Amino acid sequence: MSLEEKQTIVALGAGSITKLVLPDGRIERCDNVKDVKLYIEKIEEMLERKEALFSLEK
Repeated sequence: MSLEEKQTIVALGAGSITKLVLPDGRIERCDNVKDVKLYIEKIEEMLERKEALFSLEK
């Protein structure tokens, strides 16, 4: 397992992927839409998805 697979990464912007590494070693991902215009239109949805992802940590 490389270093990238051992740490959580929060990514913002079109086409980016946030990765959450859970204590049990499981990795969950949340990707953003690639189209910039669509990303701007759906920014609230992107934030809600990230919030849901990080609620898994608790």
